[in-house]
Amino acid sequence: MAIYMFMMKYTPTAVQSIVEGDTDRQEVARTVCEAAGGKLIGFYGLIGQEHHVALIADMPSVSEYIGTVLVATMGGAIESFKTIPMYSNDEMHKARDTYKKVKGSYAPPS
Repeated sequence: MAIYMFMMKYTPTAVQSIVEGDTDRQEVARTVCEAAGGKLIGFYGLIGQEHHVALIADMPSVSEYIGTVLVATMGGAIESFKTIPMYSNDEMHKARDTYKKVKGSYAPPS
């Protein structure tokens, strides 16, 4: 599984609909993640930032993640977004082990 942070900025119309309506956007995000085989880890509002929401999801692969982003962005409520791939401490340890294993195989241009 792969962990991604999806940061999104809603359109002004979407913000108005969210504030004046009664939908639970976290539950909508959870449903979309789970439909793609993933898991919503967190859904956080942001104050004073470029984006309104940071969503963290654990997805089976980048393909499923992109599919969920397409669903969300094609709906028209998201003005802009960015993705931040994330990794765990265990993955960092594996990367360190890989570095140690392969570092002698590289030679810079000379």
